Amino acid sequence: MRKKAGEGNVQEKRGIPHLVGNIVGIVIIAVLLPIMAVNMTLIIKSYTQPDKVPTVFGVAPLIVMSGSMEPTIMVNDLIFTKQVDTAKLKTGDIIAFQPAGATTVVTHRIVEVLPAEGALGLRFRTKGDWNSAEDVDPVAERSVVGRYISRLEGVGKLALFLQQPVGMIVFVAIPLVLFLLYDLLRRYFYSKKTKGEKDADQEELERLRALAASLEAGAAPPAAPDAKPVFVPAPDIAAAYPHIEGEPEPPGEADLDEDDGDEV
Repeated sequence: MRKKAGEGNVQEKRGIPHLVGNIVGIVIIAVLLPIMAVNMTLIIKSYTQPDKVPTVFGVAPLIVMSGSMEPTIMVNDLIFTKQVDTAKLKTGDIIAFQPAGATTVVTHRIVEVLPAEGALGLRFRTKGDWNSAEDVDPVAERSVVGRYISRLEGVGKLALFLQQPVGMIVFVAIPLVLFLLYDLLRRYFYSKKTKGEKDADQEELERLRALAASLEAGAAPPAAPDAKPVFVPAPDIAAAYPHIEGEPEPPGEADLDEDDGDEV
């Protein structure tokens, strides 16, 4: 079956929106689903283990609320700390720790590593980069949450909002629902259009099969569904040959005699 002129270009144009929609969907899912998974994990852990800082694969995201570490770490930054072997910590490392009896986490720099002391193990003297004095109490190794690894500048407010139910609904749930609805509608109309094209192709194929069968049988080929009868007028002999007027007369007796006289 031959393709109609421009059919390939039409199919290509129809495929471009479909491809763009798939790419947008993949990007949205790849961005929003991890955010939802991380937030849900942190929220669940914060309720099931209220005495511990919630982590995901050993990484704890923390929101900076004070300027004690400026200019290294700024207020409203989102920082990440990773659990580490405290024996590998050294002077100059930035650690996050939770003082005994406190519900907040402090992120300061180690200025001195103290030797182990009984059950407390190693201890660390810390100080904020912006502060003029060291922290009063040394940090016990069991209080260490993790070592600072990186930060996202100014993302703390957004992260804090996303941890709330309203933020989850606005930035995660609603975009996902809207995309799923869009994807369902897009697939529905695309399948409907494709089905119509397949039905038309099937009708054309059946017509060609009938034509081939009639030609093999020697019968007249069936007319196409949209074909119209064509009438050819009979030729006008008089108009085609104007020098002929009527039918020629049979030869007479005089003509026959003249012919006989010419014989010798």
